[in-house]
Amino acid sequence: MRPRLKQKSLRAVAVFAVEEKEHLMGGIAGIQYSKTSLNIDKQMLVQKMLDTMKHRAPHCHVEAVKPDSVIGVRYHQQEDRSRVMACDSSRNLWVILDGEVFHSLNTHESKEKAISDAEIILQQYRQKGLEFLNQIDGSYSIAIWDGEQKRLLLARDRFGVKPLFYLKLSNVIIFASEIKAILASKLYGKSVNLRALNNFLSYGYVPNPDTLFDSINQVRPGHMLICQDGKITEQAYWKFSYRQDQPNKPEAYYKEKFLDIFETAVSRRLKRHHDCGAFLSGGLDTSAVVAVMHKLNQVPFKVFTAGFEEERYNEIGDAKIVADHMCLDHITTILKIEKNFPELLEKIVWHHDAPFADTSAIPSYFAAKLAKEHVNTVLTGDFPDQLIGGSGHQAKALARLRSDPLAYRLMRNQSPNNFAKHLPWSAGGTTIVDRIKRMVYRETFSLEEQRIILNMPVPELLKRCLYSPDMLRVNSEHDPLSIARSLYREVEGCAFLDRLLYFDILSYASDDLMVKVDRMTSAHGLNAISPFHDLDLVEFIATLPTDLKIKGTVRKYIMKEALRPMLPEYTLNKKKKGFDMPISEWLTGKFSNYVRDILLDSKTLDRGYFNKKFMRKMVKDFLTGRTDYASGSGDAIISLITLELWHRVFIDN
Repeated sequence: MRPRLKQKSLRAVAVFAVEEKEHLMGGIAGIQYSKTSLNIDKQMLVQKMLDTMKHRAPHCHVEAVKPDSVIGVRYHQQEDRSRVMACDSSRNLWVILDGEVFHSLNTHESKEKAISDAEIILQQYRQKGLEFLNQIDGSYSIAIWDGEQKRLLLARDRFGVKPLFYLKLSNVIIFASEIKAILASKLYGKSVNLRALNNFLSYGYVPNPDTLFDSINQVRPGHMLICQDGKITEQAYWKFSYRQDQPNKPEAYYKEKFLDIFETAVSRRLKRHHDCGAFLSGGLDTSAVVAVMHKLNQVPFKVFTAGFEEERYNEIGDAKIVADHMCLDHITTILKIEKNFPELLEKIVWHHDAPFADTSAIPSYFAAKLAKEHVNTVLTGDFPDQLIGGSGHQAKALARLRSDPLAYRLMRNQSPNNFAKHLPWSAGGTTIVDRIKRMVYRETFSLEEQRIILNMPVPELLKRCLYSPDMLRVNSEHDPLSIARSLYREVEGCAFLDRLLYFDILSYASDDLMVKVDRMTSAHGLNAISPFHDLDLVEFIATLPTDLKIKGTVRKYIMKEALRPMLPEYTLNKKKKGFDMPISEWLTGKFSNYVRDILLDSKTLDRGYFNKKFMRKMVKDFLTGRTDYASGSGDAIISLITLELWHRVFIDN
C-alpha cells in the first residue's frame, strides 16, 4: 500500500493577515545559551549577525528573552515588525518569522479580526503545542522561544522555500536565515565539510541537512528542531507522499480541479500582495501564473524578462508574445556579461553562502534587480517541472523505459554494475573509444540513477582522475548516490515517473531551485512567491494519474490543458529553454584566462582536493573544446571555479 500524506488538507481555510498593504520578507537570527556558557554581550552578537543580512531587509530588531535566549529579525518597514515578531508575555512566548503564512485552519479569534502572521503562529502554538505547524500553510522559517518550557523551536516550511541554518556548540545553539550571519558571531572555527564538498560536485548543490561548513547544518524542509536541555531533537511534521485514494476520474474533472485550485492559490497571494508584478520567461510556468493574475487582477501589473545578447538564448521575444496577448506592461533587460563576470560570480557565491553549478542564478540575479526597480514583490513560476513533469530528463527516461532494447535492460542490475565499476576505465580520456566505454558503464545503472549520473558536474569516473587520494577516500566512504537511492526507496512501489519526480521535489527543488530563487531575489530585497507551492495544489497533484503529468511526449499535460483557453498556442507548444546560458562559450572565449587564473593557481591546486597534473590537462582540454559531460564539461568548470571562490571568500577571508 502506498504511503498517505501525513498532513490533513487545509482546504477549509481563512486568510487572516492584514490585506491592506504589502508585506515583505526579511531574515531571522538568534542564540540560545546556558547562563555560564557565553561571557559576551549576546545582544550585540545577534545585532552583528543581523547586520550581515541587510540586503534581505533594511530594518532590524533584537530582543533579549528570559532566561537564556536572544532573538532578532530583519523587516522592510518600521510598522512591519509586528508581522514578523509576536510575544505572549504572560507565558514568556516569543515568535519570529522570515516569510509569511498564507492561510491557517479556523479559530474563533481569527474570524473576528485580522491578525498578523506571527500572531497566527503564536495563537496556533498556544492551542496546539508542537502540532502547531499542521495548522498553517506558507513559506517560512520560524523560531519560537518558549520560556516556560525553556526550549527553542526552529521550523522550516514544507518545500524549503525559506532558508534556516543552525550551529550547535557546547551549551550554545546559534541560528540564522543565512550562514554568513552565523559566521559573523565569531563563535565558529571554520572548517570544510568534505562529504558535503563531494556531494556538491556530484549534484551541483549541497543536499540537506549538510552545508559546506562542518558543524553548520540546515533545518530540513518540513521539519522542526526542538532545542532543550542542551540537546536537539528533530521532528518531521509533514512529508510529501503520493496517494491514489479514489478511482481515476475523467480527464475533464482533473483539468477543472487543477484550474480551480491554482486560481485559488494565485488569489491568496494577490490578496496579500495586490501591487505585485511577475517574472515572465515566455514558458508555460510563468505564463500560467501571469494568465491567472490577469484574469483575477482588476488593476494593471508589470511583468519582467531578462534576456541575452546571444539570440538563441534570448527569451524576450517569447515573453513578449504572452505580454502582448494580455496587454501587459512588459519591462525587459538585455544581459551584457563583460568585464564584470568574475566579480559577478564572487557576488553570487557570497549571496549563496556556497558554490553553485546552476548558472541560471546569473539571469535570475539580473531579473530580480530589474523587478526591484519597479515593485517589491513578484509572483514566480517555480516548482511545476518537479511536481508535474516538465523537465527533459523525465520525458527521456519515460521514453527509454518504453523503448530501450533488451540488451540495455539486462545490463541494468547489480552484477554488470559491479563488474563495470572495477574495470580499468580511462575515465578522463576524450577519445571516441573513451566515450563508448563511459556509455557502457553508465548503462549498468538504473534509469533513476542515470538521471543523477548524467547531471553530475563531476561524474564518478571523472573523480577517479581529478580527485586526490584523500578525496577519493571521502567519495568511497560516503557514496553520493546513496542520497538519491534512499529517496527512490521511499517510493519504490510507485509509478516510474513519480519516483523520478519524488527526488526532484525533495532534493533538487529545495536544495537547488529554491536556494537560487531566495538568494538571488533577497540580494535585492525583492520578495518572490510561487503559487505552485500552495499546499492544496501540491496535495491535489499528489493524486494525479501519471499519464496526466506526461502524456506521450507532452510534458505537464494537465496544466497545459487547464490553461489552454488563457494562453497563446505558441506558448503552449514552444520548446522549453529554462534560462539556458552560453556559459561554456564565455568560459572558453573571453574568459579563458580567468579560468586558468582561478583553477590553475597554486592556491587552488594546493588545497589538496585534486590531482594537479590532471587538473591542468582537464582545463587545457576544456578550453580547446575536447571535453564532454564526463571528462570536464562547462558545468564541471563553473562548479570548480565557484568552489574555489567560496574558499577565498569564506574560508580564506
